[in-house]
Amino acid sequence: MGKSVISAIDVAVRAMNASALRAVDYLRVSTEDQTKGYGIAYTGKRTALHISRKGWNHVGTYTDEGETGTLPWERRPGATEIMDLAVQEPRPFDLVCVYEARAIGRQNRVFWEWVWKLQDLGIFVAVVDEDIDNTTEEGEARMREKANEAFKELARIRKRTQGGIQEKAEMGGFAGGQARYGYRIANKGLKGEQQLVIDDCDGGEACTRTDPCEALHEAPTLRLAREVVVREKGNWRKAALYLNAEGFVTRSGVPWTHANLRSRLMDEDLLNGRYVFRNEKNAKLQPDGTPVWGASVTIDLPKIFTEAEVAELRAATAKPQRKSPVVGRTYTLSGRLISLCGGRYVGGSSADSETLHYRCSGKAEEYAGSGGCSCPQIYAQGVEEWAWGRICGLLGNGDRLRALADEWVGSAADQQVDYSSRLASLDQKIAEKDDTIDLMMAVAAKQVTRKGLVGAAAEEAVERKLKPLYEELEQLRRERSEVEVWQSEATKADQHAKDLQALAKAANGRLDTYTKEQQAEWVALLDVEVKVLDTPPPMHRGLACPIGEYFRTNRRQVPTLCDHTWERIVELEGFPHGGVVPRQRGGLAPRTVLEAFLKKARTGVAWPELDAESGSTGLIGHWKRWSASGRWERAMEAMKGCDGAPVAPRHPLPKLEMTGKVKPRVILAASDLEGHARESAPSAPACCSSGRPARAAGR
Repeated sequence: MGKSVISAIDVAVRAMNASALRAVDYLRVSTEDQTKGYGIAYTGKRTALHISRKGWNHVGTYTDEGETGTLPWERRPGATEIMDLAVQEPRPFDLVCVYEARAIGRQNRVFWEWVWKLQDLGIFVAVVDEDIDNTTEEGEARMREKANEAFKELARIRKRTQGGIQEKAEMGGFAGGQARYGYRIANKGLKGEQQLVIDDCDGGEACTRTDPCEALHEAPTLRLAREVVVREKGNWRKAALYLNAEGFVTRSGVPWTHANLRSRLMDEDLLNGRYVFRNEKNAKLQPDGTPVWGASVTIDLPKIFTEAEVAELRAATAKPQRKSPVVGRTYTLSGRLISLCGGRYVGGSSADSETLHYRCSGKAEEYAGSGGCSCPQIYAQGVEEWAWGRICGLLGNGDRLRALADEWVGSAADQQVDYSSRLASLDQKIAEKDDTIDLMMAVAAKQVTRKGLVGAAAEEAVERKLKPLYEELEQLRRERSEVEVWQSEATKADQHAKDLQALAKAANGRLDTYTKEQQAEWVALLDVEVKVLDTPPPMHRGLACPIGEYFRTNRRQVPTLCDHTWERIVELEGFPHGGVVPRQRGGLAPRTVLEAFLKKARTGVAWPELDAESGSTGLIGHWKRWSASGRWERAMEAMKGCDGAPVAPRHPLPKLEMTGKVKPRVILAASDLEGHARESAPSAPACCSSGRPARAAGR
């Protein structure tokens, strides 16, 4: 076998007109392997020695230390780095060397998708401990055999372990792991005798019968918590605050949160005095919905609460259902808006909210009484328009948008494995195995006939001879079914990329027509993140400023008052003394009043602040009189054609910075997006189709 493999590699080398293959080694060891002494250094020495003995050129080493073999290669940095290099032209290496087959992966799909993708790119895979590779049919068959052994080994370990646990549970004993909260393990360490009992002080272990018990038992904590929750009529935060103040902490030694307390106390297993082992809600399930490693088992436990106490708790915590969040509203930046405290803003408006907003996740208390961040809410429509405007400014060009979508499809194709050829190869192997079985059946029948066997004895003898072939055929059919499933899933992912491509072509640069759902797709595609650079101004929840609303409704900029225009207004309104002298002591001159109104429209400053600046307490009264008498409309008519500035947004935004990239390859550098993003006090987004500044109407 060794000679045939080496010969095949030599043939490959000659075919590539190279003196030697360029090899990289991939070193993956799990945490379990590390504890046994088979770390990166151990396996690295052997792969390096193997590469040297073969006469290959060692051009690189890539590692995944402490990574489990059940993770797909896309989630392992070292394996991903190898694949990123493998798709380059010209390719920097010809062969990947691993110490053993299970280093590649310990599940069928994890193993073969990586090997097949490299194979499609013309890159070999060699396994050191068996001196095999996939450059020949024979070598690939040996590799499949060793890989299947690794998969079966893992399956055997799991089956043996899970079977023992299942047997313990079915006998009503403790199945292992941590005890349920409120309970502890009795007879700990005694095989077959471990049981869960209520964690009360019984004078044993850490407790004494004579001195006060210093252990913090869990059952009394639960009983006290239940009493407080009932007393506080279901207020979980007050209950958690009380427990923390009294020095009661969680099992891990940290203070209680209201969510943690509620999940512990309202656990149905606790309230019913039971433990459902392999609960179908969280167990790994087979396609038919049953747990993989054994049936669910309900184990009865001694009850911590009486039925009357449980009923009292349920009654105290039964509250009217709150209004659900807005249904169908897509928050395009949810989880992508980074606050000053380091948290992330998420969409959080209730169904009866008139103003949709983002709420910082840092507001959630680490534990009851710890307090959250003080980050104000951010107006959802405003920040989404701002971000989408910059994306439109960057991708508003139809050609660039289509090129981006085409690149995304190409990137998806680069990751795609050629499943069709694998299925065709398996179909051929299955057909050959069928033919072999037919031939061997005839041969076996003749053999048993010569031996004089007839009837059931003859059939049993033939079946015994053919059993290994039937097992191999069944294994091939299972492999084919698995590959069919993988192909179907890969096709769906590929179709998603093509859907985005079709979306881009249909849009033809008209990104302003996109729905929120389509915008969210592109925000995810670009992997957009928006960073808040200063403290967001508080959101206005009362009535909108009437002066600002005037300019927004009429789609006008706020004019700048000059002397020439003021003279026209004085003439229209008949102001004495040129309108620059107050009519009464302590009052304001008409020109001062108008300039204050215009400043409020430009900046959004509150009435009290404006009064303080002008030394008055009655500007809002002036506005009501100017508005009711028609003076405001006449003044604005006189100021038509004056230079102006944008009206302040109703919900001003903080200074923001946006970055983004295209997965899996970076297409848009962060600096590209930042170039469109760096500005203070953002007000209006760019027009999606033209890139021109748009009015910030309705904000």
